Amino acid sequence: MSPIEEFESTLKEVVQAKRLSASKMTKLTELAMKLMKDDTKLVSILYRTHKSLSAAAKVSSLYIFDALARAAKHQVNKQNLFGDINAPEGNCATFLLKLQGILDGLFKDMVLSGTPEAKEKTKKVLDIWVKGNTFPSTMLSQLADVLKDTVKESTAKAVVSSDPRIAAAQSSASANTPTPPPTSTTPPFPPTSLSSTHIPALSTPLDPQSKILALLTQAINVGAASTSNQASSSAGPAPIPSAGPQLDVAQAQLALLQQLTQTAHNH
Repeated sequence: MSPIEEFESTLKEVVQAKRLSASKMTKLTELAMKLMKDDTKLVSILYRTHKSLSAAAKVSSLYIFDALARAAKHQVNKQNLFGDINAPEGNCATFLLKLQGILDGLFKDMVLSGTPEAKEKTKKVLDIWVKGNTFPSTMLSQLADVLKDTVKESTAKAVVSSDPRIAAAQSSASANTPTPPPTSTTPPFPPTSLSSTHIPALSTPLDPQSKILALLTQAINVGAASTSNQASSSAGPAPIPSAGPQLDVAQAQLALLQQLTQTAHNH
């Protein structure tokens, strides 16, 4: 097993344990300090492993990031190291530079993991880094902003989804939406009466066939008006006209048929 493979194996063993082992953390830190020339691989393994963990195990992973970052910072201060991102081999200074590239994603992932412990521990780690100047102040300010913005966003979503008052208000708004009145399907025909029934005069200069056709059409209209009145009566009391005697359909049609007969006889 190569040193980098040993580091990855030890890392997974530490983060997947039920409890964080101080002795194994020390071993992992020592392995990492010896592998700083492969800083890119170390950062890649750390972040890839972190993203694959459960929410509970991510807290241990955060502690590992903290331990390695502070150990690297200690060596930078002790040896007066400078980091060149384009250097062929890495050191503790370049490790910290490359680690900064994934801290934004690390903090967002911790806060959005959904556990109060993860949010609390992330803030404590940030406080430790601020006090120890583990990273540049601009980076630390950026992480503080990420922490605040992500907490606000997740809190707002939780309030919208869990606050019963908001749900009740949405339900009330839906219930108070006015329902359009039902559209009547009854044709607006008035009650049939002798005064409202118009029988065309036969003195109009029309040929016999036209007169008969006109009278038949009138008879059909009278029947339709009566059917409408019966439908309206079944739904409620029909209005009573103020004047004029009522004629039923048979009487109106009889008068029309008499005219039809008379017309036929005259021609």
